[in-house]
Amino acid sequence: MTKPPSDRLVLSVALFGAGVSLASFALGGGFAGLSTAVGSVLALVNLVVLRSIVLRVVAGDIHTKLPLLSLIFLKMGVLMFLVYLFISKQWVEPVAFTIGLSSLVVGLISGSLFVSRRASGEPVAPVQRSES
Repeated sequence: MTKPPSDRLVLSVALFGAGVSLASFALGGGFAGLSTAVGSVLALVNLVVLRSIVLRVVAGDIHTKLPLLSLIFLKMGVLMFLVYLFISKQWVEPVAFTIGLSSLVVGLISGSLFVSRRASGEPVAPVQRSES
């Protein structure tokens, strides 16, 4: 039995976050490595929470969708507050923390490319336009 693509995306984000955290630790020292790891974990938690909310929105009926959609805005507010708190209290190094947060974007892009090619067995062909 194969894993669904969403699990592979989470794994891709986690692996990229771990890799960039280790590289930051090796190149920038302990505080930079810790800051990158905190950013990577926050990005991964953001993805997992968003995925669970979206899955419930898609599976639910029309009466339960509005409260779940409001959870997306609440999640974004909490994420922004945590980023502000970590940086303003100087618990993390801002650049390394931002690099860790970017593991979400890079992990999703690389994971999506890997999943789409793996599912079809070959690279995606460009769209052919018909001339009229």
